[in-house]
Amino acid sequence: MTLNVQHQLELLHDLLSLHAEEGCGSNAECEQIARLIHSIQQQNALHFPLSQHMENIRQYGVNGANSSEMEQHILRHQASFNQWLQSIKDSNY
Repeated sequence: MTLNVQHQLELLHDLLSLHAEEGCGSNAECEQIARLIHSIQQQNALHFPLSQHMENIRQYGVNGANSSEMEQHILRHQASFNQWLQSIKDSNY
């Protein structure tokens, strides 16, 4: 089953929320975040302001997938999570 952009954004929001709230996550979750961003970007369906955050979120996923210190990786991005999450929430999907 293929997820549409709305479902992909909901899943992305859930994953980022967990990282932000719990301060922990896994390399596999970060890989999934990067894959979701790639898939969403392929569909060219994003609007400003969400589109301006997608590359930063993708980079977060890619770097996290390769991180040996996941908690530190998540902590370094705590300041960005609220902005990313609000941008996803405000999108019209």
